[in-house]
Amino acid sequence: MFQGTCPASPVEFLFVVQHADADPRRSRLLPADPRRRVGIVVATGVLSVVALAAVVAFGGLEPADTRTGSLPPGTELDTLRYRVTPLCAEIGRGESGPEVRIRVDVENTGSEPLEVSHIGQTSRFVLEPGGTELAGPPPSLRLVRHPNGPVTRLQPHMPEAAVLSLPVEDSGQLEGPTDLVMTVHRSERISASGDGAPLWVRGALVAGSVTLPLDGG
Repeated sequence: MFQGTCPASPVEFLFVVQHADADPRRSRLLPADPRRRVGIVVATGVLSVVALAAVVAFGGLEPADTRTGSLPPGTELDTLRYRVTPLCAEIGRGESGPEVRIRVDVENTGSEPLEVSHIGQTSRFVLEPGGTELAGPPPSLRLVRHPNGPVTRLQPHMPEAAVLSLPVEDSGQLEGPTDLVMTVHRSERISASGDGAPLWVRGALVAGSVTLPLDGG
């Protein structure tokens, strides 16, 4: 799982609230009444909106990189099939060798389960400087709440804090780069003939690119 420093996301906060009783130390920090816990979450969300409005009023969020059009970490990208928020990235070592790990919040916004492979199909991962694309084996996905093994599907409308892991076949590619640019394409729905289920593929339109400092790079 992710070993580096990454700010806790709203999805992680909700997970802590929902599972506070499982850890007595956390239970002392949050009220036992579920309604009061929901109140804390709602209040936190309101404060976040107020803080965002204040940031916008005083000049807005960090601008996109004028050279690459990249957006800052924490920007939500909507593919029309799922939403993903890249938060931070690091170099680590997996079972088969070096890998790049990306901490993301992700949600399947469709009505059917989402194959994790579709996230890999609609995303590009480029190391900068140098412009080296990580085009090896597809990424795997582990949930922060269940880190023991990768998942292959995401259920509809269940926001998840997760880690994308990209195997790196040539470790030399990791020598020098300081950033990872994650570019996500819109998903395109193709109708199947007969009674077949529709197929989702990578569309030509780009939902956005987010530049993440690469911890360990």
